[in-house]
Amino acid sequence: MNNTWMVLDDVRKRVFYLIVAEKIFSFINMNNSNYDEGRKALDICWESLVDAKITGDDIYLLIDSPVYKDIGEFAQQEENPKKQEIWYIVLDAIAYIAWNLYRKCDVKFLPQALESISEDSAFDFIRNLEESGYVKKEDVNNVLEILGDKNTDISKGNIKYMLL
Repeated sequence: MNNTWMVLDDVRKRVFYLIVAEKIFSFINMNNSNYDEGRKALDICWESLVDAKITGDDIYLLIDSPVYKDIGEFAQQEENPKKQEIWYIVLDAIAYIAWNLYRKCDVKFLPQALESISEDSAFDFIRNLEESGYVKKEDVNNVLEILGDKNTDISKGNIKYMLL
């Protein structure tokens, strides 16, 4: 896993986080009052892969907004611990994407909530996923292997088969 992760380019790393977030988000009921906002947040993250106008600030607001309509708030509001865990995994994925975009633009000062993120955060993220029981280690390794193949088409339309 270490070697595969370290050779992935930034876009493929973001795709990995999004694939996992999509899988985890699929456990949120569509009738959940925050579902639409969660779906919108993931869609904006996907769009950030192809739209250079979407910034780290844009993505960061999806997890910590001044109007309290964000993934962080949804996680805190959730009373069911397993559902709360889902929101926190989605939050971690979106936080990584924001961090990655800030880093890509050489931003010197990150929002405080992102300061602890690094390339090594992926290893903790994956371990937490496996411990959650929502994703199996083999599935994570399979996605990483597919993304590690430079010939793999990672356009949104072609990654559906990679969803764990």
